[in-house]
Amino acid sequence: MRKTKFALAISLMFGALPSLQAADKPPAAYWMSISTEVGGAFGMGGMPSAGEMVSEGLLGGMFGGSKSGAGESGGARRAILLQLSGAETPSDPKADHFIPPGQNMGESLPLISPRTDKLSRHEAPDEAQEPEKPKGKILMYWGCGDKIRAGQPKILDMASASPQQYVSFFKAYNVSAPRGPRPANGWTYARWPNEKDNQPVPKDSSLVGPQTIKANYAPEIRFDIPRAQDFLDPVVFTEMGSNLEEAVSFRWKSIPNATGYFTMAMGGRNDNEMIIWVSSEAPHMGWSLMDYVPTGEVRRLVKERVIMPPSNTECKIPQGVFKDAGAMLQFIAYGQDLDLSHPARPKNPPKGWMPDWNAKVRLKSTTMTILGQDERGKSASEAEDERDSASPQHKKGGTDILEKPLKSIKGIFGL
Repeated sequence: MRKTKFALAISLMFGALPSLQAADKPPAAYWMSISTEVGGAFGMGGMPSAGEMVSEGLLGGMFGGSKSGAGESGGARRAILLQLSGAETPSDPKADHFIPPGQNMGESLPLISPRTDKLSRHEAPDEAQEPEKPKGKILMYWGCGDKIRAGQPKILDMASASPQQYVSFFKAYNVSAPRGPRPANGWTYARWPNEKDNQPVPKDSSLVGPQTIKANYAPEIRFDIPRAQDFLDPVVFTEMGSNLEEAVSFRWKSIPNATGYFTMAMGGRNDNEMIIWVSSEAPHMGWSLMDYVPTGEVRRLVKERVIMPPSNTECKIPQGVFKDAGAMLQFIAYGQDLDLSHPARPKNPPKGWMPDWNAKVRLKSTTMTILGQDERGKSASEAEDERDSASPQHKKGGTDILEKPLKSIKGIFGL
């Protein structure tokens, strides 16, 4: 009996070794960030979202380019960001992502470890920054509808606000999201696009099919992308009101496989008055939602009426919000995440369970357009193509519309 107990103890100890070994060596991580983008800073290409503007220094990156492999400027573009991290540090790290033929980008894409000065906002290590206190006022409105609701706008006088008021006003809506691959001590990190390969993503590219990632610092990663996680369709507005004196009504085509929609507009009146409107039923700055949001969080925020459900295809900016002001509208459709691991995560994983690797495919479709122009019945890409081919006088008109919001934003933040 004593021998049997001893044998059982030995068996349990060695049976636990895989979990202990896995705990000593965390799983490799691979993320594919897939986006469809319409518009692009009105001819400048790759306009960053409002969230990127703020996180890169309060609009300091406004005139920068796209940070992922994207198609040519003008019309709809498809963009991909691939990120890999593994808990090995070889002297000569190598990694490649072998792609399906339908992607039309060759046999594979090289994953290269970037220099630290080339990291984008999604990849750079977190650093505390001490921003200068801006001056001016910010007016916040929220909700779709014909009329401005009671209790609006919420106003922040940035010259006289206390630190507590400042933090409270700028607090973004709380979104619980995992952290993706990034540079870290004791790990090897790589990405695509990079200095070796930054080819544009073809307009007819498809991600559907087998994906294989091979690296000398991570286990081989294999999975298939189904049709539901292919590039989302571009955002197409079927109606866009042009009179900012009235409620601005806009409608869009339903996007297959979208899990929800969110939109916000940002404009300016005078040199030091900034106006923000969000489609949510609750006030918030909106910037945290103008990026990838995990599918579970999207569903939660749809229930809380912060994000519009996928069945919704219309909204109105209430009358008077942007009266006598220029404004830019941003819109995002969220795709359904694909979360994978090897071995596959069991329904009730035992304590200490850990896979060899985790992978995530996340999707979004975005657009940006100028409010106050008659683009009814046209997609944002069609409207942009018309602007590109228009006369210099017409182009100047678009610049004039942008002048108010840019001037007020720069005045508020001292840019």
